[in-house]
Amino acid sequence: MMIWACPIPPITPTPRQTMSAGPPRDYHFTERETMRWLLALLFMVTVASPVLAGELPSWNDSPAKAAIIDYLAAVTSEGHPDFIPVPERIAVLDNDGTFWCERPDYASTIFQRRLLMSLIEQGKVDGTRQPFKAWVEYDRDDLRDFGWREAYRQMNQSFAGMPVTAFRDSARVFLDQTLHSEFNVHYTELYFQPMLELARLLEAHQFLVWVVTGAGQDFVRSYIEQAAAIPPERVIGTWTPAVSRVEGDLVTMVRDSFQIYNGHAAKPGNIETRIGRRPVFAAGNSNNDQPMCLYSVTGPHRSLAIWIHHDDKKREYDYDRGTDLMDKLVKQFENAYEVSIRRDWNQVFKAGISR
Repeated sequence: MMIWACPIPPITPTPRQTMSAGPPRDYHFTERETMRWLLALLFMVTVASPVLAGELPSWNDSPAKAAIIDYLAAVTSEGHPDFIPVPERIAVLDNDGTFWCERPDYASTIFQRRLLMSLIEQGKVDGTRQPFKAWVEYDRDDLRDFGWREAYRQMNQSFAGMPVTAFRDSARVFLDQTLHSEFNVHYTELYFQPMLELARLLEAHQFLVWVVTGAGQDFVRSYIEQAAAIPPERVIGTWTPAVSRVEGDLVTMVRDSFQIYNGHAAKPGNIETRIGRRPVFAAGNSNNDQPMCLYSVTGPHRSLAIWIHHDDKKREYDYDRGTDLMDKLVKQFENAYEVSIRRDWNQVFKAGISR
């Protein structure tokens, strides 16, 4: 395994950052939500096949689960007015906070920071100047003042010239060595069981499932197939173009010095560029995903979007910061639903994982 003379140093857990959490909310169905739930339940009982109705075992019976089952039964039934041809069944799922746990810090950020520290130790990067000094100290105030996006851009730039395979191998080493600071398991074990079930159910109905994330594309591609059974070619992330380096008969792909952002309003455009079809199913957890979900629910086909709402402090985390646009989306569109982790999932991770 090639690590490009840049071994990941021993990992020490990053101190948990205090995150603001929204106040506990008692949930009450509105009249509109009650009617949506009853209609969807009626469909499940009278129309949906027994096999379909029995899927998603980690999901409690809820308006969101009923809507998913109703949707899949309708759009995959030939002769149904909402039938969607197989080539147009595109589903896009965010990764951090939607597919796997993103707290107390992004795994991709921890990895990149460790890789940067290794380069600093080798004298390849000046760790005394910003933003590198802030990354080493993980001074979030300094990084915020510098500008998060620019700080990430310059950190990524320090990896220019690194072979793509070496970067991915280093990511795998990191993930093999590192345990989550609170759950004490590998990060790749913290994919949400209900979302894995949903991905498999979509695939069973001939949907092509893509992961569309703001995280580094090569980092996610390094492990996604083993962790979530999504092939690496179906990952769209913030990506660094690869450049071919020819030495004799050997061609090596290395990382370029710039990256293409894949967050917020950039997601729909990158989906069009990379997939070439408009999604008909989308899942996200924050305002970062709202443009992608809006793009999906306003297309010509019947569509569905879900908002993964982190409101379960006991089994996962409870936070609302940066979710107001998703909250607005599910209130504005009848084909968009909130999925409460506390209320809608009877299991969060695979059996045996807890704090």
